Amino acid sequence: MLLVLGVLGFGIVLAGCFTERGKEGKLLYGRHCANCHLDNGEGLRGVIPPLAGSDYLDKHRDELACLIRNGISGPIEVNGRMYNQAMPANKGLTEADITNILNYLHSEFKSPSTRVSLDEVKTQLKECL
Repeated sequence: MLLVLGVLGFGIVLAGCFTERGKEGKLLYGRHCANCHLDNGEGLRGVIPPLAGSDYLDKHRDELACLIRNGISGPIEVNGRMYNQAMPANKGLTEADITNILNYLHSEFKSPSTRVSLDEVKTQLKECL
């Protein structure tokens, strides 16, 4: 009986860990991205580019981790519209944080169109140092 209770208790603890982990991307997006790109990922028309349905995220997939970590300045084109608002760096974000943010963008806004792996983010960050 104690063994059964122990296994059940362990299962509940594990489920809680994985549930919270799944919400991490949303929390990180809310803390580091939503102030400019908004909760719905639409950005500010003409000023801040959208992330929801953004063609830029797929076209520049191999640069996304570096853009989040180091920020970006200068003009960019998103969905046929030009934007020239600087995005600040997020140097304090870990590789896992960046992966979670990008996968939140995928699950919530379908941009990028496929999930991003931690190894992919690590490789990108080595390239942009």
